Amino acid sequence: MECQNNFWPWFSEDEYKSRYTRIRAGMAEKGLEALIVYGIGGYLGNEPAQPNVVFITSFAAMVQTYVVFPLEGDPTVFVTWGNHLRNSRRITPLKDVRAGGMAQTPLRVAERLGELGMEGKNVGIVGAMHWANINLPYDHQIAITEALPKTDFEGVTEWFEDLRLVKSEEEMEYVRRGAAMTDAVYDVLVHATRPGARPCDLHNLVMQTAQGMDGKIPFGHVGSTSMINPEMSYAHEFALTTPIEMGDVVMTEIAVGYGGYFGKIWGTYFMGEPTPKYEEMFFLGQESYRDLHAAIKPGLSGADIAHHCVGTIASRGYKPKSSVFGWSNYNSKPDIRTVDGEVSGKDFVFAKNQCMNVIGWPVTEDESGGVWIGDTSVITDDGIENLQNYPMDEIYVVA
Repeated sequence: MECQNNFWPWFSEDEYKSRYTRIRAGMAEKGLEALIVYGIGGYLGNEPAQPNVVFITSFAAMVQTYVVFPLEGDPTVFVTWGNHLRNSRRITPLKDVRAGGMAQTPLRVAERLGELGMEGKNVGIVGAMHWANINLPYDHQIAITEALPKTDFEGVTEWFEDLRLVKSEEEMEYVRRGAAMTDAVYDVLVHATRPGARPCDLHNLVMQTAQGMDGKIPFGHVGSTSMINPEMSYAHEFALTTPIEMGDVVMTEIAVGYGGYFGKIWGTYFMGEPTPKYEEMFFLGQESYRDLHAAIKPGLSGADIAHHCVGTIASRGYKPKSSVFGWSNYNSKPDIRTVDGEVSGKDFVFAKNQCMNVIGWPVTEDESGGVWIGDTSVITDDGIENLQNYPMDEIYVVA
């Protein structure tokens, strides 16, 4: 088959064989005869956000998608609507694509498990996202389990997502392309920012620019607040219509991707020279960000680098929220985050070709103001590489 779309580019046949072999080896070790893999649309952009499904199918349907992945034999994809069936069959490299019929989809999934002889066997359930605890809808799980009362079902979302943590070289090509797109979109955003510009218009520009280069974007957070009387330490999820003014600080979280793999920039820049407090926060964030980059190496754990998340930020009277957490295609790990001075994810071990965000992030004690500096990076043989070329760790002032 030939890939006939530019929304979900494919990988090589060897790449899919490698993934399926890795999945099936894990299934055999866990005693699972089949997997139910579920995805549901999310976020705010033009990207369906169904990473566990996409890992198998290089495709995600509108609203929701199911995949039945047997230990032996071909996977089956269930799309939401029959109207989309012919289109879906031309987009995914998988051969067995069926219509679920919206509310009837879980029954079709149960029927497929029956066809495969899964009654009385062990079946794993892979939800949409472990970190957000998004599993099967309750009524879907009831319908499937009641249709196969002798089958043992086990939630295995975290296990499945761990299989995706280390990226292949083919995956890294997509990640790098997504990171380059993110750089380009962020540059357009920054240079379009001027007094009187509305964050909502900048958000639309981000979406249009990404779309224009065949990029997909799950969100493009843009927010601004006064540096004198700040009311924001996290970029707004829904961009406002309030015009940006001189004396504001602008915070953004921009992620653009290709084929389900993403870059991300956590950027802060200033309308006019930063106030002394914001300048101090920026340099504290810069220090935390650069120290994390210098410290992270394969074989180290979250505990080994946790002090760089807190360190100087706390000693200068600010609340530390610096973090290192999974990204590129919605990985749940690592989850090394600073909350109330405590750092989570200390048992996570860094390994080559894991992708993640590295963020330096000081905020005021009441979280009314803050600065963040962050990127998408990949673990290398002996350290970590920032995949974003945009110099977000240098102060940028809109004159």
